[in-house]
Amino acid sequence: MSENILIPEIKKKASLPKEVFIGWLTSLSEAYNTAIFSFLAPMLALFFFQNENSFTSLFFSYSFVFLGSSLFYPLGAFYYGTMGDAKGRQKTCVYSTLGLAISTGLIAFIPEGTYGAFFLLILICAQHFFSGGEYYGSIVFSIEHADKEKSGILSALSCLFASFGLALANGLAYFPLLKGNELWMKSCFIIGALGGMVSYLLKNYCQETPAFKSLPLLAGKETKVFEFIKKRSKSLLKVVIVSALFIISYNFIFIFLPLHQNGSETSDSFKPLIFYGFSILFAGFLADRFGLKRVLMSGILLFSLTVTPLCLFKMDLWVRQIILTSFASLIIGPIHSFMMNQFEPKERCRGLFIGSAIAMSLFGGSTVPICLLLFFKFNSLAAASLYPMSIGAASFIYLYQEIEDCGIRIVKIPAKSA
Repeated sequence: MSENILIPEIKKKASLPKEVFIGWLTSLSEAYNTAIFSFLAPMLALFFFQNENSFTSLFFSYSFVFLGSSLFYPLGAFYYGTMGDAKGRQKTCVYSTLGLAISTGLIAFIPEGTYGAFFLLILICAQHFFSGGEYYGSIVFSIEHADKEKSGILSALSCLFASFGLALANGLAYFPLLKGNELWMKSCFIIGALGGMVSYLLKNYCQETPAFKSLPLLAGKETKVFEFIKKRSKSLLKVVIVSALFIISYNFIFIFLPLHQNGSETSDSFKPLIFYGFSILFAGFLADRFGLKRVLMSGILLFSLTVTPLCLFKMDLWVRQIILTSFASLIIGPIHSFMMNQFEPKERCRGLFIGSAIAMSLFGGSTVPICLLLFFKFNSLAAASLYPMSIGAASFIYLYQEIEDCGIRIVKIPAKSA
């Protein structure tokens, strides 16, 4: 009799609903749309800042990302985070996906020159506003539909599809940079818009997540935003810390290092990005085996200890990227499940979105400009690496004091009586 009860339960857990895969596909599309500008920035710098020297034009191009991520990503995250807890994850994903697709596609139609740079700034800011709801909206959407919120491997799979989007953006951006072809460059943005529209159409046919549907009607409207920040400040700080490490480690490895060596990150990051995706998957497996926080803390420590020494000595760029990617993956693989476990379902979107918004406003887009300034000031790659190293070291010191391990269940065995 018990076997007849268990069989359908096993079948139910063995398969994932279509919404999980659609959420992963949307993560791929979002990562492509937000990354394609960074990979094409060296060419866009010449296109929009024709009268400036190469360093000035490149600095301004990446500063657009800094402005968009520091101001407009947080606005989008606050707006969509509130919507996700009040009206549902599905609505959040649909609207933000559509907005990101449109703003990406419009970049292809901007004219060159100073006026074009002004319109580019507006669209970059729009991209980051919609990305503030789209990226973590898709993460919550996928993991809640899978109903395995403490799974490191599911968190890693969400990151894996995002890394596929990054690799696709990197690979396609290589052709316009190689040929110096304006039409190829614009096509990259149109491809991003088409991918975003496909994601939008698919999400229109998705169901709401079980976690949200099980909530009371007014559960997501009980606490105001600023009251929520005050109430959950400790959990938000954890999200800010790990989000900042995510942002800084990725940008240092895949944007700054190739840019420093060759003046372009595109041709030198494709293979490390592929390695990055599968390293994240392995990190998710390790998180399920040894605990989310234990793996994440190991990654923070290893990355912080090795980033500056690796930059002190001359070595092949690819070797340096692979070593740092191995350690950064331990941070990024379990990161989403770790962050989701800090909040109850009724406040999960606000928690993840607001925490990531604070991290993005402080650190998003900062890595490349700050590392460029440090490098040109001291003419040393090791000096530039002090920025990610110091953030990682400070993060490890704070998180080490936290004894709660969201990924490991500690069972206390009572002592036997004599």
